[in-house]
Amino acid sequence: MKRAVLRPIGVGMLLAVGLLIEGAGHPEQAASAKPCSLQTLKGTYVWHFTGFQIVNGQQVHFAFAGQDNYNGDGTMTGTYSFSDNGAISQNVSYTDTYTVNPDCTGTLTSVDEHGLIGHFDLFFGRDGEEVSFVQTDPGVVAAGVERRVRQ
Repeated sequence: MKRAVLRPIGVGMLLAVGLLIEGAGHPEQAASAKPCSLQTLKGTYVWHFTGFQIVNGQQVHFAFAGQDNYNGDGTMTGTYSFSDNGAISQNVSYTDTYTVNPDCTGTLTSVDEHGLIGHFDLFFGRDGEEVSFVQTDPGVVAAGVERRVRQ
């Protein structure tokens, strides 16, 4: 008799777990979440970025690290230091403009104090806490990540 009572309870438990798993696996819930906007990227972020560019057929390696201040309106300012094939520059300032799409992708255009211009594709979550980016300028192979440290 105990087996007969436990069996329906066990089947009920499996059914309940199955329904929970079924509900967790549907992306419609995430798709119905609030879309990303310029406000998604707002605050202070720290970042690092490495790669190389092709100069006269040769790879010239570089590494950057810096701090961005996203204003939440499509504009930002920041500073970075970098090593360009071993030549060091420190505390270079820049201004950027950025776009954000509802699907949490975007673009960024950066102009530093020396007139150097860079273009980037952005990828981030709905919370905007971390941004992955890749430079899209011809002859450059580089990517990086930035993380919000203050909102």
